[in-house]
Amino acid sequence: MTPPPTAHPLHDVRMPGPTLVLVDDSDALALDALHGIEDVAGIEAHIVTLSSLSGPLKGWGSVLVVAADRARLRRMASAVPLLGQCKVVACWLTDTPVPWVVVPRPEWPRLVHLAAREAGERGVLTVLRFAGGARAQLVVMEMARQAAGPGDTTHGGVVVAYAGRPAAPGLDARSVLLPDVTQAGAAERDVPPDVVVTRRGAGVQQSVPEHHVIDRAPVVVTDPGPEPVDERIFNPVGFRKDWDRPVVDLASLGRGPVTESVVDAARAHQAVRVSADARVTDLLALAASGVPVVGLEEDRFTELGLAAPLVAALTSPVDLDHPLAREEHSLAVRRAAFDHHSTLAWRSALATRAGVRHPGMPPVSALLATKRPDMLDFALRQVARQRGADVELVLAAHGFEPDRDAVRRALGDRPHQVLTFDGAEFFGDVLTAAARAASSEVLLKVDDDDWYAPDAVHDLLMARRFSGADVVGMPSEFVYLHANAEREALTVRRNHPSELFARFVAGGTLLLDRGLLHALGDFRRVRKFVDAQLLAGVEAAGGRIYRTHGLGYVLRRTGAGHTWQRDDEEFRRPDIVAEEWKGFRPSRALEIDPVDRPDGDRTDEGE
Repeated sequence: MTPPPTAHPLHDVRMPGPTLVLVDDSDALALDALHGIEDVAGIEAHIVTLSSLSGPLKGWGSVLVVAADRARLRRMASAVPLLGQCKVVACWLTDTPVPWVVVPRPEWPRLVHLAAREAGERGVLTVLRFAGGARAQLVVMEMARQAAGPGDTTHGGVVVAYAGRPAAPGLDARSVLLPDVTQAGAAERDVPPDVVVTRRGAGVQQSVPEHHVIDRAPVVVTDPGPEPVDERIFNPVGFRKDWDRPVVDLASLGRGPVTESVVDAARAHQAVRVSADARVTDLLALAASGVPVVGLEEDRFTELGLAAPLVAALTSPVDLDHPLAREEHSLAVRRAAFDHHSTLAWRSALATRAGVRHPGMPPVSALLATKRPDMLDFALRQVARQRGADVELVLAAHGFEPDRDAVRRALGDRPHQVLTFDGAEFFGDVLTAAARAASSEVLLKVDDDDWYAPDAVHDLLMARRFSGADVVGMPSEFVYLHANAEREALTVRRNHPSELFARFVAGGTLLLDRGLLHALGDFRRVRKFVDAQLLAGVEAAGGRIYRTHGLGYVLRRTGAGHTWQRDDEEFRRPDIVAEEWKGFRPSRALEIDPVDRPDGDRTDEGE
């Protein structure tokens, strides 16, 4: 018997015609999904591709934007023209696994219907129906903005235009698409670009006139390198420490380029094998998502224009059969992809070439409150070794006067402040005073006895960028238990899940904005459990907490001297222990200095 025909994913959407169907003609998956849309009753589809746009498009009953996934939607939205007003605006993402909801803006007409659901077996569909005509271009732009969730939507001040080519990945609401570079310096343009990205040979600097607003000609860039990866979409959120299936060929995971659905499917596999003709965009999407990649030699990675640190990370030897080694490899790869090929790195490089400011990742003030002068040298070394981030230390000496010259020598050129408090002060008040003295808008609470990898602050900032969370932290996945009368020293790796939104992160890794801390009433006036109080306040306020990887942090337990009192054996419960080693055995990502190893412990990392 012949099976009944499958209904078109849009058969029940009820979009009043005529319907403008907007699609990027470079998005093969979206174009393929449009077959048969003309036959859907009531839609009266008029398919328009981005390359054919030459001005405003008005007079539609509804507007439907079609893209393979959120990353392609965000890139496409940078080029959406004026679309006039209509009562229904919809977005069909053909290769995205999870529906997403748009929060209406207050300036929009009254919303009478909102749907976010699966589109049959072809991706997801979001439909907004208004009581009156809404400006469709602005609705589409907001859809693209919210597709990545809450978080930083700014571009750091650098204004980029594109001549004779599409916008780069990542939503850029104010980018200007020009037919040629000569128009970039048009005198009537109120917001001239700092940089014009064009194809090689398409124009020279002398062909762009000086603009009276910026007193110079926009810088023309013809060699920007590989297109960046949209880190708000392709990132480690959802990374799996384990796998259910063996190494898989990339070609078997999807019908074409790497999309969100491909990454989602790849997470179940030990690694993905790519072919010699792999596209650089696919490699970057997999790398930024933390998916282990095999099959290409170093020369081929270099030919594709990947940055040397990313090539080194991708080609470094790794035992993929060992879950911890696999995760360490994944971390090195996704960190290099973020540092050199994210939209943040792309715009920062363009800003440097144009000589304009671009903040990149923000500076951080690390808040260190300690009552233990014997731990101060150790704690200072943990801060001094940080790299890939601008870190100021605010030292709050609680009940003692530190040697300020020794602090200065330990930190070198790193900016710092030293505050002293009476030992009777509340711990929460000490931290609040340190936060108020800090010079940075991003704050990090650190502990005096825990180990921090040199990339710890960088990785927290990286997670803040790609997750958009209000608070970011690491799990206390690795715990070092000092020897006692019953047992020798141990390192315990607990089975804490990571790279996900959660309710709890390790208190010694809390990263958040100063404004959020102030809105919560600062650190609560308590003697202990200050971290739990803060996280409870964030959750009560509706904030989002993201837990990144736990490879760059080791919690130390000595049996006494902690504000968080807990029996050491609680850290060894069989239901929470993944691995256990004698002596000190952190992840290789910690890159521990021999001087900071526990007294008497000479266990080598990686044994």
